[in-house]
Amino acid sequence: MVDGVTNPYRTDRVAEDFFVGRDDLLGTLLQSARTGRNSIHAVMGGRGMGKSSLARQIARRYGREATVVVSSGGAARVEADVSKALGAPLEGAVVESLVRAVETAASRRVLLVLDEVERLLEDPGGIGLLDNLREAYERADGALAVFVLGGTKVQDLLRGNASPFLRIAGGVHTLTGLTFDETARLVRAPLGLDVRDDVLEALHAETAGHPWLIQMFMEGAVDLAPRVEDVVACIPRAIHEVERQRLGPIAFPLWWTNLQTRGQELYQRLSREAAPMPRPRWVERFGDDPSPWVEVLRSTGVAALEVDAVIARGTLFHRWVEGNHTLRVEETLDDELARWLAGVGADPLETVVVRCLATWARSLVEFPAAAARSDNSVLLPEAYFQMHALLQHERDLTAQPEALSVRPAGRSDIKVQSRRDPTRRACIEFKVFGRDDATVVRQAIGYAMPEDPFAVVVSIDRCKRPLLPEYEARCFDDASAGAREVRPKVSFPTLRTAHERPGCAPLRVWHFLIQLRDS
Repeated sequence: MVDGVTNPYRTDRVAEDFFVGRDDLLGTLLQSARTGRNSIHAVMGGRGMGKSSLARQIARRYGREATVVVSSGGAARVEADVSKALGAPLEGAVVESLVRAVETAASRRVLLVLDEVERLLEDPGGIGLLDNLREAYERADGALAVFVLGGTKVQDLLRGNASPFLRIAGGVHTLTGLTFDETARLVRAPLGLDVRDDVLEALHAETAGHPWLIQMFMEGAVDLAPRVEDVVACIPRAIHEVERQRLGPIAFPLWWTNLQTRGQELYQRLSREAAPMPRPRWVERFGDDPSPWVEVLRSTGVAALEVDAVIARGTLFHRWVEGNHTLRVEETLDDELARWLAGVGADPLETVVVRCLATWARSLVEFPAAAARSDNSVLLPEAYFQMHALLQHERDLTAQPEALSVRPAGRSDIKVQSRRDPTRRACIEFKVFGRDDATVVRQAIGYAMPEDPFAVVVSIDRCKRPLLPEYEARCFDDASAGAREVRPKVSFPTLRTAHERPGCAPLRVWHFLIQLRDS
């Protein structure tokens, strides 16, 4: 509860008041049900992609025109729900009793919505019931429609050789992430929040518009915020808490299982691509007939289509996959970086901040697809990189993501503090190279307090040019000049400068120059 208002983003219920998107799909499904032609449809979506919300909306919008039965469970549960709704028990010959029930349903059409159809498929009697539904559908002559909602198994249900609905189904529809505008509505509308577009774009890029993720992050932010105006600034901390408590232990294992072996393989290949992969390259990179599995990735919320090119999405899921499903050499602190830090007398806070940013930078460069687009002009907004950099080493650090607040003018992008000694703090500035970054070094120096021993500048680029000379020429001026030191054996950070300050010790600035691979 914030400012006396109950949290409107609750994820423990299927909300109807803030249903966002899916209008085109709803129109297609309901038009088919009304005409009675090709009115067996499947909707594929991963956990939390909105299948149950869609089922509720179907019942809500079509319930005045037809008898709508929404059921989720085994064969006995479905039969009981149908019997109750139609007022006729399905006894003995199920087909005959179902057809009779449809015919006597006050001359109305009947729509059966099977949510989470996996439960039915896992029931020994489930396939038999589906066979009965197919025969009843054919004999009902347009009076019965069947919508099947589920995960990846719905593809086999409608397309496989053993499918009871083969040749008569209207199609498989994929529930994918919300658009940017729909994401903005879902974030802003429930509390009337003032959220900047670049913050929304960062959130949309991380979640790929996955409605459940958006709800979880916003639910957590509202729970953390003492006032409505503090909700936006609490989003990064909420993301970390949700990742630790719900995504890693619960959601991501379910998503991974939903991908199945083929989808898992595609995701791991896709996450290593440096740019969106255009459709003509799919077969070359993924093997024969990858399109259905690309749809599986999209319906799970771990990939997105951008102008007919697919790209991995979701830094948090990628990090979980790398930590749980690949063999990788354990990364250790580079000895040269350790010597560099020791040589300048870095205290524990400085050591932790530089180390965690070095780890994050290496990961970003190694697996850029979740963070990049096609070229430097359309890299994700700086808020995206800020949001994920400050999820590192949360046990040791607290962070104030000032750039994500409602009024960011005159503030550093991120302030970090030591949990053990809150008097120790530092400022971090982020810039996409070439975007208003000429004064970024001067900003970092200006935001530092006299007692701060160091600051950090992160510059992100996508081009093949040697970045260090370009960066020094563009971002240093007389006001930010200082002694420079480069360690060729250390990739991240790339450069350290020392800046004299009147009346206090010189300020060290660590410069991270991150270049993402070109496609």
